[in-house]
Amino acid sequence: MAERRALSAGITDAETIDPELAEEFIYDQKTRKAARTLAREPEATHQATEETSTPPPLPKTIVAAAQVPASSPLTGVGRVPVGARVRTELAAAVKYASLDRQMKCIEPNSMQDILEEALELWLHKHGLLK
Repeated sequence: MAERRALSAGITDAETIDPELAEEFIYDQKTRKAARTLAREPEATHQATEETSTPPPLPKTIVAAAQVPASSPLTGVGRVPVGARVRTELAAAVKYASLDRQMKCIEPNSMQDILEEALELWLHKHGLLK
């Protein structure tokens, strides 16, 4: 078992501690110096892997699905969190529809996109969105 020390003995050791290391420990985050070092490392490793090998081309279906038309309402639009509680059966139905549409590669297929489309239609119907 470790030798017990008085609290005052630990405080006197504080003068020898690296301030950046202490800040990282106290605030549970990387210091600016460490963050800059980490930010540089992935670039170097990424460039090295690009030079040695090229990734295989994606299947055409994935490429086509990833391309969003320029006239899409989702292009360049920011999103904000909106909290709402819905009935269990509605949540289950949206989740099922999302998974079913994802399996069939039909857009919109994410829960968020399905809910946005439904909300947009409701707002148009009631004259609240032009």
